[in-house]
Amino acid sequence: MAEQKMAEQRKIKRKANQKKPTAKPRRRLEQRFLPKTTSTGWALLGIGMLGALALGAGVFGQWVQDPPVDYAVYLIAAGAAGLAAALWFGELSATPVRVGDAGIALEKGAELVRFGWCDIENVSIEKDQLFVKTAESSFAIPVAAHPQAIAWLLKEGVQRVPDVVNVKRRDLAQLPKPEASAGEELQVEGLQVAGRRCKQSDKLISFEEDARLCPNCCEVYHRLHVPKDCATCKQTLGTRAITP
Repeated sequence: MAEQKMAEQRKIKRKANQKKPTAKPRRRLEQRFLPKTTSTGWALLGIGMLGALALGAGVFGQWVQDPPVDYAVYLIAAGAAGLAAALWFGELSATPVRVGDAGIALEKGAELVRFGWCDIENVSIEKDQLFVKTAESSFAIPVAAHPQAIAWLLKEGVQRVPDVVNVKRRDLAQLPKPEASAGEELQVEGLQVAGRRCKQSDKLISFEEDARLCPNCCEVYHRLHVPKDCATCKQTLGTRAITP
């Protein structure tokens, strides 16, 4: 009996000493969408090629040909203008777009520009462009180049921050249903919040580890001032707040 009692006590002690498994942090995900090639894209490509040819011919006629060709200067001006326009508008229509837990992100070369759901003030569709307005800036996404990205953006926006989505029914009817297979699923990385202010206390977030985020709209709070409900999307927050 004594040995059995001691064995039971050792078993209870082992269980007490065992560490409880820690919950894995929630993975923040986003969908990455590449632009579709449209007729406008092909037109811009043609303009860029013609501009480059005109620019090259103008340079040759002005500085290589002896004597210089009279109209070389006009070729240089027209070629430079065409090439610049093609590069500028081509970059706008060929920008990969990400949509997910961290909001919207635009890939501009090696730079990733993010806009949290909490920062968006208005979303609308006008003249085949989806316009997103924030307090600091605004940008447009061509519907023809990014139908799936825009469908995802509107779906997520309605779920997270419905008050800022102002899209007419006829514009919604022209969009496809959002499909998970249309984009590439990625884990959100490089989310920086240092330098922002706590929505609740207005306290400056000096260190990333002091920040807590609303999992629904990405609103930023200081770890000591996390409210019961998110001040932006009104969703229950409290212990649901996550680290960046």
